[in-house]
Amino acid sequence: MSGGKVIQLKNFTSIAPQDMDSFDSDTMKKSDSTYHSNHSGGGSDMDKYATKEELKHTQEILSEKINHRSDVIEEKIAGVKSQIESSNKLLYWILGIFGAVFTGLLVALLTK
Repeated sequence: MSGGKVIQLKNFTSIAPQDMDSFDSDTMKKSDSTYHSNHSGGGSDMDKYATKEELKHTQEILSEKINHRSDVIEEKIAGVKSQIESSNKLLYWILGIFGAVFTGLLVALLTK
């Protein structure tokens, strides 16, 4: 991965996705009293908006996921490529043996 920022997870607690404020840096349940006391002042419509820092953090996370997936895809492509190369070598051996046997039979038939 190139230049990705790794974020350590400490004191992790599970929160159901529907209860999560995905743009909050210290993700808290929406129903918590601390959530409402820290996020009052904009009404319920403010849940639709995010700060530049929150968007940048989300972008970094998504970039890391994309980089990881592209690395996995590249590894799979390399594996398939090596399988194709080994299959081609096997095919060349089989064709070479078949060609030699066919040539030997053809020469034997023509010289009789």
